[in-house]
Amino acid sequence: MKILKRHIFILILLFWATLGNAQDVSFSQFYTNPLYLNPAFAGTIGVPRVALQYRNQWHAFDNAFNTYSAAMDMPVEKLRGGIGFNFINDAQANGALNTYQANAAYAVNIQLSEHYWFNGGIQAGYHQNSLNVDDLIFADNLDPITGNTGVSGEVGLITDPNHSYVDFSTGVLVYSQKLFFGLAAHHLNEPNQSFVSGSDTDAKLDRKYTAHLGARLPVFLHGHRRKKFDVSPQLILQSQGKFQQINYGLFAAKRGLATGVWFRQNIGLQYDAVIFLVGFVRKKWQLTYTYDMTVSGLGGDSGGTSEISLVFLLREMKKGKTLPFFDRYEEEFGEM
Repeated sequence: MKILKRHIFILILLFWATLGNAQDVSFSQFYTNPLYLNPAFAGTIGVPRVALQYRNQWHAFDNAFNTYSAAMDMPVEKLRGGIGFNFINDAQANGALNTYQANAAYAVNIQLSEHYWFNGGIQAGYHQNSLNVDDLIFADNLDPITGNTGVSGEVGLITDPNHSYVDFSTGVLVYSQKLFFGLAAHHLNEPNQSFVSGSDTDAKLDRKYTAHLGARLPVFLHGHRRKKFDVSPQLILQSQGKFQQINYGLFAAKRGLATGVWFRQNIGLQYDAVIFLVGFVRKKWQLTYTYDMTVSGLGGDSGGTSEISLVFLLREMKKGKTLPFFDRYEEEFGEM
């Protein structure tokens, strides 16, 4: 029964991946790798930054979704902005389907007023979807009793199992020391993802739209100049084809320890997950862990989702520089 369950699960995953319109990877730590959320974030913190991220979705299944991400961004004074690079590998259904992405972004920075800045970013990428044909399970080669498989006639239809394409995205960001707001549009060209060469099948990658906003607010408990900690409410809205998602949460940070909780649901107010976060922030690095507790129909059968990230700065940030979308460690939390 375990073999049959595994085969059926792989079949379900590959059905969504190859026949349905694809949906992008959704990270729970949005601002650990902000380039993936919005290319306008390139170079925003003022120093070179490297971000590493790993996501293991649905522990109860055998390597259902494993996603690896590595990114780097930095300011470039001569370009009046910043540049960034992002690399992603998303392995689905125990490696039966692998998606590889390599993206490069540029963002220009303009000061709008004494307190507000504007970033406008563009991104170009080269993507490849790689399908392991030997792992495909079809109805004509699956024995429902023993779980044994043979050779399916459907395999011959897959003429381009390593399909590659170029992809373009853009975004804008407006921010101050306490507030930020951004818009992004990914897959502007809606590239074709069909594994069948010359196919007229509608296998385009739907354009994804994102709106995000947040703030970093000080909490004073012992007088106006005695800040005890920061709180950061945040909201992210995303739409891609038939999929819509709302993410909202609240973080608190004090003495290098960050904790928070997120909620993820769709537009119809159907909850998908509650996300718990804990992290450690130092001057030049951050380590963060999140656990997604599934509350949808899949519930406890999924085993939940873990995500861990490590961000480190190649130079120390300037003193006094604060950003609402980046946790900056401060030696003295008593002062404002």
